[in-house]
This record gives sequence, structure tokens and C-alpha cells, in this order.
Amino acid sequence: MELPPQLKPILAKLKKVKLPFVKPKESIAIDIGSYSVKIVQLKLVGNKWTLLRYFSVPTVNPAMAEITPVEKRQLVVDAILKIFSEQKITLKDVITSVSGNSVIVRYVKLPKLNPEQLAKTIQFEAEPFIPFPIQDVNISFQILGDVTEDGAQKMETILVAAKKEIIQNKIDILIECGLKPVVVDVDSFAIENALSLNTTQEELNQVYLVINCGTTTTNISIVEDGTSRVVRDVFTASSSFTKALQRNLQIDWKTAEEKKMKFGILVTPEEKEEALAQGNDEALQLSTILMSPARELVAECQRSIDFYQTQSATERQINKVYLCGGGSLLSGLDKYISAQVHLPVEILNPFAKIADELVLSSEDPKNFTQYAVAVGLATRKRGDL
Repeated sequence: MELPPQLKPILAKLKKVKLPFVKPKESIAIDIGSYSVKIVQLKLVGNKWTLLRYFSVPTVNPAMAEITPVEKRQLVVDAILKIFSEQKITLKDVITSVSGNSVIVRYVKLPKLNPEQLAKTIQFEAEPFIPFPIQDVNISFQILGDVTEDGAQKMETILVAAKKEIIQNKIDILIECGLKPVVVDVDSFAIENALSLNTTQEELNQVYLVINCGTTTTNISIVEDGTSRVVRDVFTASSSFTKALQRNLQIDWKTAEEKKMKFGILVTPEEKEEALAQGNDEALQLSTILMSPARELVAECQRSIDFYQTQSATERQINKVYLCGGGSLLSGLDKYISAQVHLPVEILNPFAKIADELVLSSEDPKNFTQYAVAVGLATRKRGDL
């Protein structure tokens, strides 16, 4: 299956890591989240990717008292070392990613240049579109195609800028673990790859809204013909639902998290009537509280949809929503989003077409959705553009 266009690795611009020219046959993906580390290894045989191994290890317990960045970093290092030691993983080449408010993705129209010319002038061309001092970021780009604007020939380009500090933090963690970071990607583009592995070419030719609901950040993207056309990171995420319960019920994080996962959101009138008939006042109360961050998340999705529709020259409509990430496991969230945006919602299983039946039947397929970023990262290799 042909993968979507990739961005030139931001990592290649960093001086601290010297990369040899030989491309490895295999590498391993490490998705370092706010509270856990997900590791995935794939193998490419012919043109088919196969899942070799996957692990998830919690790092920071959200119920813990405030810890320093140094302490949090050490927990991440310990978690990675633990997995590599216990599983006897000998691979050293690893891929990771970044997201959040230190990463900016812009779709811009630039004067028509060839890739070599743009590479030489990218900092000058990108500066008007980047809200950070240009010296503080690494910039990458992907040319999407030629367009005409005001009678002038231009090229539509994806610009990605990531603060050097956030990239270096990820790299330093991996180096401390004795690993060799060879590519640093962006979460949303990694999910785009995971989606391409698990859909047919016909399906890829459609338009999707993709919502990756993590613990503290939600990546929202709109994928058209296998390429992201809108990418946004917002901060209404899984922890927003937990904090809403904490505030309203005056309970600790652990209790709020347990209640959130036990009850979820009641969406349909039938669900609410059933809870009422059973005298389940707690389910009704919790659903009401959880509805507030759910509305905020849908509002962010609608902003992305509106922006896409105003920017799209073809006036294409979104066909479907893919929901992934640990936050997607909140009961009723998929049904609520579907009802609000009037589109079918599917929880993405990134293992659907790459894992054998033994893995797929080992647990609830919904639990695999947290690996979407790591699966997408695992398709990358040193030297990718």
C-alpha cells in the first residue's frame, strides 16, 4: 500500500545527533505520552506491514502530587529501559514524535520553487507564518502541488515548525536510554500513516475527520485523499473529563477516573430513560458533568470542519470520523460525536490489518486504539522524506 507523503524529518536538522547513511531494515517506534509510553515494532515484508510487538507502560501517575520535570523525565527513561530489558529488544534505531502548542502546522501558498530551492530559502519563506522566533524552531516542509492564486503560479505547501527545545527533550530521553533517534515526526501525520495501513485505497480516496484524544492533548486532522489538509492540536482531552468530575464532585483523580470509565456519557433518550427507570441517579449526574467537556471537544471539531470547508476548492464533504487514543475509550463519546456532527464515527483499530488473529482476539479491539500514533511512527525509517 502506498503511504501518504511524509515530511522531511525534523531530526535531520539537529546537530547533536549524527546519523550514518545506511538505512536500517527495522526500527522501533516510541510514543512518549503525558502519562504512558507506547512502543510498537512493525516489519515490512514485500509491501505489507506486520505487527511484531507492542507494549504500553504507565509513567506518571496522574494521582501523584506534583513532580518536577526532572522526576517526570526519569520515570519515562525508567519505563523505556524496563521494556527494552524485559523484552530483550536489541534494536537501537527508534522513531518518536511531538505535538502540542510547541508544534505548528500551516498550509500555505508559496512562490513556485523546486524542492532544492525551497530548502535553501525555507526559513525566509516560513517566517511570516510561524508564531515563534524563527531561530527557536526547526522547520520542515512538503510540497503538495501547484496552484494559481491571483493569476500567479504558486505551490501549496505544508510547513511544520517545532520548537527545538521540545524536540531536543525527546531526543535526550532516548539517548539517555542508549537508543538512536533517527526520525522525529508529528503525531497527526503518524496517525495518517496508521489510517493508511488499515483502509483500502478506495476508502483513502474519501475525506475523514480524525480525532486522536490523548490524556492532555487531542490531535484533530482532516484527511483528504490520504493527505492531511487540516491539522490542529487542542487541549480538551481525556484529562478534561476527569477534571470536570473532580471539580464538580470534589473527589480525587483516581476516583474520578474510575467513575468516568465506569459510567461514561448517556447519549440517547433510551439510555437516559433506562438509567432513570433503574434509579441510577449517579449515572445521570456523571453524564451531565461529562457532557460539558464533550461539547467543548465537538466545538473544536466543528471549527476544523468549518475551516476545511471554507478552504476546500472542491467543496467536498467529510465522509466519516475516526476516533482514536486512550480518551476514545470513554463510553458514549463516539455516539455523542456522531450525533453532533451528523457523521458515522468509528473507533480506529490500528492493528486491524497488520496483526494476526491471535493478537486481535486477545482483548477488546478498542484497547488497541491507544497505539495509533506508535503504529504510524513504526512505518517510518531513517532517510524518509
